[in-house]
Amino acid sequence: MLLNKKLRIEKIYIQLFVAFMFFSAIFCNISKINLLFHSALIIFIGTILFFTESRHALLKDRAFFIGLILSFVFLLYYSASNLWSQNPSNITSSLKQSFYLLSFILLYRQTEKLGCKKYVIGAVYFGMILLSILTFMNIDSNHLLTGRLKNGFPWAPDNVIDLGGYMAIGILCGLVFIRDTGKKWLYLFIPLLFASLLLTQSRGPLIALILSLTVFFLVKPNFSKKHILSTIIIFVIVISAIYLTKFSDVFVNRLESSYQQSFIRFGIWQHTLELVKEKWIFGWGYDKDLAYKLSASKIISTTHTIYLASILKGGIFGFGLLIIMLGYGLLQIPKHLQKNHKAEVSIFIFSIFYYMTQGMFIIGNPQEFWLLFWFPLAIILSAPIKQTGE
Repeated sequence: MLLNKKLRIEKIYIQLFVAFMFFSAIFCNISKINLLFHSALIIFIGTILFFTESRHALLKDRAFFIGLILSFVFLLYYSASNLWSQNPSNITSSLKQSFYLLSFILLYRQTEKLGCKKYVIGAVYFGMILLSILTFMNIDSNHLLTGRLKNGFPWAPDNVIDLGGYMAIGILCGLVFIRDTGKKWLYLFIPLLFASLLLTQSRGPLIALILSLTVFFLVKPNFSKKHILSTIIIFVIVISAIYLTKFSDVFVNRLESSYQQSFIRFGIWQHTLELVKEKWIFGWGYDKDLAYKLSASKIISTTHTIYLASILKGGIFGFGLLIIMLGYGLLQIPKHLQKNHKAEVSIFIFSIFYYMTQGMFIIGNPQEFWLLFWFPLAIILSAPIKQTGE
């Protein structure tokens, strides 16, 4: 009876967590959606407190626990960096947010251990599909192919680059979900997500997606005729749509402008490194932003890469903690590849490359970086469960 009660309780918090992942993919940073996460967390904590078996299973999960501890140290350090920033009282908020992020990683791990991972992945995939549809329904059709895909669905990510990142994560989650369910017809939604990514005209997410898919196709290649045919069909649909709508001209112009904008990025990075030199050991503290004057009316506040942001805020010590945390994730890749979980690896690789050109920091309440940074990290830290006899 006790075992049955435990299973019923676990089923409840897993369902709440799946619902949170689905709705947070559509309604970014909405407090009512976050209630789902808080409810799942409270019930999960209850199982840890009242069921000895759950506690022991958590502590025995050694490889995952190491990754969780490294994440804890990273989050604790950057929360503590508030103490030498201009707003020391913010440490309370940062510690609370860090607790939520660690809980998020733990909850995802529970879905893996209970055999429910595909439902979380599927929730993100279908959430991104619905977000794409709602964006197209709300966008001004007169500027669809000339302007960037923004100011559409009001609860989508504010930053169009993050919206592009969402679409890319959706594509990769689709590959996982289709593999685990065997429902090949779900490939039909991937061109929609890819078209949405292209229409954001965001180069960073597109390049990161291409690099992550390169890993997917080249590492341990094992493709059936159906896989090859599906890939060709998706490629033909997208290319045909780009050509027929004349969107190719707009996108080529965006790529050409990258050359000029690259000099702006180098200027931002040079300015960041100059600040880093002043406090290179422990950094300026959590709330430090740039004040780089790009023009008379435009001030750049972010570093446009998470890696320089980590040095700016936390110094070389904080940067080292970030690299150690991500490095441990890289060490988990062989465990995923043993199960042929190449798509999960690609999601993590995407995140690493994506944040090379995205400088918004990654500690806070549920918002874009929960899906773009912590979700991929949770996936890679949660190595596949070994079956009896393996």
